[in-house]
Amino acid sequence: MTSPQGLPSLISASVGTPGKAHNVPADVHTIQLLLNLIAPTSVSPLVLDGRCGPLLIHRIRDYQLNRLKFANADGVIDPAGRTFSSLVEEARKANSAPQANEFAAKVKQLPGLAPAPIQPLSDKQQWVTTATCDGGVTLLEADFQNAAIQLGGAISMNIIKAFATVESGGRSGFGPAKMPIIAYERHIFRKYTKGKYDKSHPYLSAPYLVKADQQWRANNKDQATAWRTLSDAFNLDQKAALMSASYGMFQIMGFNFAACGYKTVFDFVSAMKLNAGHQLQAFVGFCRKNPALLKAMKNKDYAGMAFNYNGSDYGDYDKRIQKAYEALERKK
Repeated sequence: MTSPQGLPSLISASVGTPGKAHNVPADVHTIQLLLNLIAPTSVSPLVLDGRCGPLLIHRIRDYQLNRLKFANADGVIDPAGRTFSSLVEEARKANSAPQANEFAAKVKQLPGLAPAPIQPLSDKQQWVTTATCDGGVTLLEADFQNAAIQLGGAISMNIIKAFATVESGGRSGFGPAKMPIIAYERHIFRKYTKGKYDKSHPYLSAPYLVKADQQWRANNKDQATAWRTLSDAFNLDQKAALMSASYGMFQIMGFNFAACGYKTVFDFVSAMKLNAGHQLQAFVGFCRKNPALLKAMKNKDYAGMAFNYNGSDYGDYDKRIQKAYEALERKK
């Protein structure tokens, strides 16, 4: 989710004191950004590098002690905690008159922000096709290492990278318009709308026959077309449409939003649109909820990975995962 001027207002995990916080790079970047935006002009801005260092921890503790008057400042910001809510609220206030011009100028100078203003979530029809990316379209080696640690440490980082390679080429989960890569699945839309639109909109709603049939290829021939297709379905049924597409670097289906740790599919898609860090975190959440998939990843059981991630009709997915993994291993 995003606040005015494209500011992120959602983190997936805690940020701050090592050992107490998860410090997902995308979330650390968000906190660095918010602290910069509310800091006095006399204070040197934090580097937006997604790394939690001593200076960031000092700024968090200072904020907790001097702004929030905490008796015991632990230097940790939780997703649903008072510190994070206060940071977001202060950033929003800074966007209101008479400070709006100063705030907008400060935002413009910070790297990694989407240049276009974000439409409020209430205007969902416009929101679904509006880019809200904060600039974080790629992942660092440290991001993949952190994901492997979150999955228990027994899973190779290159297994995670192999999924990204097969699903999106492994370079980015975003297209040229800074919208997440998607693929629309009309049989899923049919499932969630109970076939209501089979006759009136057969290109959006139809039974599953074969993988990637002619209509699927037409609906997803390029990313602009895929997003138009999703928007057409969104006009008919918002929730069903969002659940009927796969998103981002790991091409996770929208109907998996709860398994990925999101309360609604709208929250999930908002996060997928924001940056690659949230896309990776969604993948981690999905894997955690699938013990069979985790076991297959740990044992390098490629058929098990293919089945548990892509369903029974996975084609040569197992061979592609293995090929991608072995290629990554050779680069060590």
